[in-house]
Amino acid sequence: MLGIITGIILTFAFSFCGNLSDNSGIIGLEMFEEPGDYMEYSQFKVSQVIEGCALACANDYFGPTVFIIPNKKQQFYDGQEIVLKSDQRAQHVGTYRYSNIIEIERTVPAIRIIDNVKRLRSDEAITSGKTLFDKPGECVSRKNFEVQKVLESGDAIALEIREILSGTIYTSDLEVLILAQKGSNFYDKQVIKAPQGKCARQIGNYKYQKYGTTKVIPIIAFK
Repeated sequence: MLGIITGIILTFAFSFCGNLSDNSGIIGLEMFEEPGDYMEYSQFKVSQVIEGCALACANDYFGPTVFIIPNKKQQFYDGQEIVLKSDQRAQHVGTYRYSNIIEIERTVPAIRIIDNVKRLRSDEAITSGKTLFDKPGECVSRKNFEVQKVLESGDAIALEIREILSGTIYTSDLEVLILAQKGSNFYDKQVIKAPQGKCARQIGNYKYQKYGTTKVIPIIAFK
């Protein structure tokens, strides 16, 4: 009987130690077997350092929380601002579970900052989550769009403009990707007007990470 009990205890002990080894000894950290996708985050603000890792807000003070696992040469400190270089990307490598200051349990993405990441060209058939159709699809809107973000490729993520009142633009929930063409130079808050007699037709899908979740939006062209 004692032998059985001892065996059970040792089994749990070895399992616990194995998990700590896989997760760098950090309780609450669960690593993926294989690294995940790159996330669309370019800057971080460290709020707390935990065992050499960092809880940080991504993109702005009110952005999503992430758990950054350091590389060999990285050392974090409270209040640190991290801005990724042009060849760096934040890769989703796991999850981190913790309790916040009001004892609410949260689970956030665990990431690593990867150096020397090759950027893909926008003219590739499938690039950074872009998939193009063989033929144009249905019309998704006949309205104008406002640019929300310009990607490294020059393409623009935009929202459909619902109406404009007293100079203020009100957008709908329809989010699209507009591909960069020769001579196009998108900028934030730019209004993209639909040419007369044409509509925004779906020509593909774009998949990307936003606030730790995967979004799929239509790629459009005015036809």
